[in-house]
Amino acid sequence: MKALIRPGMILLAFAAGYLVPQAAAFTFLIRYFLMVMLFLIFMQVKVQGLRPRKTHWLILAANIAVGIAAWLLASLTGSRDLAHAAFFTGITPTASAAPVIMRFLGGDVEFVVTSFLTTNIGVSLSLTGLIPLVTGNFTLKFLLNVAWNLFFLIGIPMTAAFMVRRIYPKAKELVPKLANFSFMLWILMLFLTASSASEYIRRSSVSPLILLEIAGLSALICAVNFTLGYFLAGKSFGHESSQSLGQKNTMFTLSLAMTFSGPLAALGPTFYVLWHNLWNGAQLFLHDRRKTACRNENPDYIEEKTADPEKTEHP
Repeated sequence: MKALIRPGMILLAFAAGYLVPQAAAFTFLIRYFLMVMLFLIFMQVKVQGLRPRKTHWLILAANIAVGIAAWLLASLTGSRDLAHAAFFTGITPTASAAPVIMRFLGGDVEFVVTSFLTTNIGVSLSLTGLIPLVTGNFTLKFLLNVAWNLFFLIGIPMTAAFMVRRIYPKAKELVPKLANFSFMLWILMLFLTASSASEYIRRSSVSPLILLEIAGLSALICAVNFTLGYFLAGKSFGHESSQSLGQKNTMFTLSLAMTFSGPLAALGPTFYVLWHNLWNGAQLFLHDRRKTACRNENPDYIEEKTADPEKTEHP
């Protein structure tokens, strides 16, 4: 039942946003909500001791490749909005919550934390050139605008978090207590995105059917990411790699899509939130069922795996 709460809240935010298009006037708040969330994330990230491995660079390359491939394929439909939605969905880096899910699944948490840092920094750098390419705007002014927005969204929260941790190390202990606050910011961002898309559809000639097209495309990209990620690392760390490529920091590209494309493009990452949470819910359900079966057969083994999920070797 608990696994259904988050998808249920997501659906509620979608529905409420669609029914209240007037809230689109507050979409400017999305980027500031994101910055607060990223600040809280970076307050907890330990950079020391994290070493990217070959597989992490493969995940980064695949992350960028999926975004470009999705954009090129969706462009064949002739729909600019669909192509942009595909790009901003596919290019999204690893989610900050991916290590948490991996701990629940009994995998190597450090592997996924490293993926989070590698993909978020690597994708941010690549977007400086990719966003002008996708939007067709190659002016120096636009490129500088992209670079500034990326620094504004990622660089400022990261720098602020590291400074606070250095001045007052105990501050990071307060972050877990703000988990519900972060979740509410996240839901508000989804609500405002859906509201903006609803307002755009109502005042333009765009068919509401494009919502189904974007939702379906987002679901397909989600399935490709989780599947491709598993095969990148092989059996040893397949689940960690799958989670790194499949679970996405959608709020990041959602904000960028709103800034450089429009509300319909932002719906790609927005729908992805639903799909990767449904995928995670299924994974956790199957894992808990297997764990229960193993506990019945060998209680000592499953307790040992639960207490120390980290592996000792990386590919």
